[in-house]
Order: sequence, then C-alpha cells, then structure tokens
Amino acid sequence: MKKFFLLFLIVFIAHINDSQAQNRKKRLEAKRLELQREIAQINNQLQKVKRTRQNALEILNQINRKISIRKQLISSLRKEINLLSQKINATYKQILDLEKELKLLKKNYAEMVRQSYKSRSRNSKIYFLLSAEDFQQAFKRMQYLKQYANYRKNQVKEIEQKKKELEQLKKELEASKKQKQDLFGTYKKEQDLIVQEQKTQQKEIEKIKKKSVFYIAQIRKKEREKRKIDILIEAEIKKAIMRSNRNRNVKGIKYTTSKSKFFMTPDAKKLANEFSKNRGLLPWPVKKAYISRHYGSQQHEIYKNVKVINSGINLATEKNSKVYAVFKGKVLQIQIIPGGNTTVYIKHGNYLSIYQNLKKVFVKPGDVVKTKQAIGLVATDPTTGKTELKFLIYKNLKKLNPENWLMKK
Repeated sequence: MKKFFLLFLIVFIAHINDSQAQNRKKRLEAKRLELQREIAQINNQLQKVKRTRQNALEILNQINRKISIRKQLISSLRKEINLLSQKINATYKQILDLEKELKLLKKNYAEMVRQSYKSRSRNSKIYFLLSAEDFQQAFKRMQYLKQYANYRKNQVKEIEQKKKELEQLKKELEASKKQKQDLFGTYKKEQDLIVQEQKTQQKEIEKIKKKSVFYIAQIRKKEREKRKIDILIEAEIKKAIMRSNRNRNVKGIKYTTSKSKFFMTPDAKKLANEFSKNRGLLPWPVKKAYISRHYGSQQHEIYKNVKVINSGINLATEKNSKVYAVFKGKVLQIQIIPGGNTTVYIKHGNYLSIYQNLKKVFVKPGDVVKTKQAIGLVATDPTTGKTELKFLIYKNLKKLNPENWLMKK
C-alpha cells in the first residue's frame, strides 16, 4: 500500500510540474507576441510622424518606448530559450530511460521465446496437464498456461507501445530543437536591432540637446495646456458633485451637502463598492494599446531638470480604435475641451472613469452603459499622426492612478 501511494505521489508531482511548465511556456509565448505587436505598432506610428522640429520629441519618445519594449522582448526570449533547453534535457532523459526499458523488455521476451521453443511440443503441454496429482492441480496448471500465453501477448503489445512512445519522444525532441533554433535566431536579431535603435536614439538626443531652449519651451507650453485641461475636468466634476447634492431629501432625512463628495443612494453605494472590488481587474479602455505616458509627476526623458505631470495615463493605439467603458455605470457628461477633443465622463457611484481625446462619441449624458460597451473612437493628431487616449480615474475629486486599476497584460 505504501509503495502504491509513493508511486502515485511521484506520478502526481510529475504531472503538476509538466502542467506548470506548459502554462509557463504559454504565458511566455503570449507575452512575446504581445511585445512584438507593440513594437510593430510603434514602428507604424513612427512612419506616420512627420519629421519636423516640433515632432522631434515625439519621435524620440517612441524610439525610447520601442527600446524599452525590445529589452523586455529579449528578456522574454531568453526565458523561452531556457525553458526549451530544460524541456530538451528532460526529453533526452526520457528517451534514454525508455530505451533501457525497451531493451530489457526485448531481452525478457527473447528469453521467454527461447524457453517456449525448448518446450514447444504440444505433447509436453499435455503431459504437463496429465501429470497433475488431481483435478484441482490440473485446473491450476491450465490457468497458468493461459496466463503465460496472455503474458506473452501483453509483452508484445507493451514492446510495440514503448516503440511508439519512443518514436513520439524523438519527434518532440526534434520539434523542440527546431523551435529553440528559431527562437535563438529571433533573439540574435532582436539584439542587433536594439543596438541599431540605441545608436538612433543617441543621435536624436544629440540633435535635441543642441536646441534645448526651443524644446524646453515646447515641453513647458504643453504642460500648461495639459494643466488647463485638468482644471476644466476638475471644474466639471465639482459641478456634478454640487448637482448630486442639491436639495437631497430621502424619506424625510435631510442629507448634508458636500462640495467634495458625491451624494450616493443605496444603489450608488453598491455600484461604488463593486467598482472598488475590481481594482486591478478592469479591462483596458482600448484593446490594442500600450502606455505611452505613465501617471503622476516624472522627470522628462532628456531634460532631467524638467518635470512633467500626468493626471492619468496616455494609451497609444491604432487609428480609428474604439474606446470601451471599463465598468458599468451612467454617462455623466460629454465635454468638448479645446485642445483635448471630446471627453466622456462615466459615473460608477462616487468613482469616475474619464475618456479624453475622442473624435466620435456613441453615447449621450444619462445613458446607462455596460462593461466593455463601445462609447466612441480615439482621435488621431493630424500633425504627429499619433492616436492616443488619455484615461483618468477619480474618486470624488481625488485623482487615482489608472495603472493600479487596469488588468495587467
């Protein structure tokens, strides 16, 4: 019983390890394809960006992003290659073990055939039965002969089965070797590309540094424009809070108004609680996108003495990409912002998801929307050729980091 349990445990652990390895392989393959898609997307955007002095910073930003993604891709490829090496080594060991087992089976079967040949006479089998002391012993001897014949048949079947297993393992080994070779080729190609891109990056940096006065002024101008848009958004949220709290009477209970928090009905509280529980699980508002600018205060990529502040995250995507609601809620407002195109506000209790830089909108104020419902199309900048959604999350008047709320890719 103990031996059986030990054998079961070994098989069970081996199955788990194999399953984990397969899952890891799938995750790495999915990540590699996603990173390759992002690089292709950036290359496509770079082709559309006009090479003017005004766009030089944008070109450099995209080159920087591409280098960062390529580094991740190289790291992911290295992990895939290592995983394949482990699989190849394990397969080699399986083949050696199976060959030993097959050799032993063939040896045992050959000995069995040899012994059977010595006693192949039909009379010897009859004599073996007739020489029994009684009927019961004769019956047992008859059973033994049947079992022996079946055992020989099973030995033949087992040998054939082991041969098939061995052949399959050898095919898997060759496939793994081919895959490893292909991956290593891709790995070397990516290393060569990143060297070229880093040279291009350095040339762009040198060009921009020579005209630092112009570019710093350009950055600061954009920061002032962004701040104006943020002020307009916050003013809109304040108006919405005031409207929600104006003259609220529910069943004779007077609710105190607040200038910084939404009034919430029981249904609104329930919705806010559901939204809160989905932190880190919300779907992305655009399907094919990468974060081109992160949330919060950060140093500029080139001018370290210049700080840039982002109230949300910028999601670079493809032209005419649809924008989707990240959670169920109610459209609070549609706002046209100068320099920011159209902005959609969706209310989830006392949370707001805000979608900025839309060229077309499919919803209107008061509409109830579902999670992943299309609400509009992202606008494309005619000068830079960049298609980018600005995505923000607020809790009342407090800005939150959207990266903490979206599902990890």
